[in-house]
Amino acid sequence: MMRLFLSILVLLLLHSPAPLWARSVAVEENYLKAEEYIFAALGKMPEKPYVIWITKAIKPDIRNILRKKIFPLRYRYYRLSDRTVWIMNVVGRTMPITVGITIEDKKIIDLTVLTYRESRGSEIRFPAFRNQFKNVELTEKHRLSKPVNGISGATMSTNAMKKASRLALYLNNKVLEKDGPQTKK
Repeated sequence: MMRLFLSILVLLLLHSPAPLWARSVAVEENYLKAEEYIFAALGKMPEKPYVIWITKAIKPDIRNILRKKIFPLRYRYYRLSDRTVWIMNVVGRTMPITVGITIEDKKIIDLTVLTYRESRGSEIRFPAFRNQFKNVELTEKHRLSKPVNGISGATMSTNAMKKASRLALYLNNKVLEKDGPQTKK
């Protein structure tokens, strides 16, 4: 009877999607609050965020950037002159990653991971990775103007940061257009 029990236990362990000893649990790591990031980027905390609504005109581009059919109807951002700050949530593997992106003169001047919720891949928060986004612009084909090297074991988190930066640059360009859809909340 004991032999049968052990055989079943071994079979269950070997045929599970991931062995019990290899499973990892996602832990939320908060590195910086959104308000602190906005204050540091703009030098003051604006009264209210601005809002850009996703219209039919820009929806296909956002679908292409995010490679998703479903996304928010609006994005909030903070603005001081031509500097904008975007707080975005993008999904890495299974959980959202909160990132702050500061843009000036249509270039990223800072990208900071504010909250990381995945079980692995948190190396994207280190300056060695983040600095690759400095002075990056958006090309006409909605791609980043410079290549971004990935991190082994953090491919999905790396791709999420690329998507977030492309989206922030795209929305920033739309906001700066004179006839772009922008309103104050």
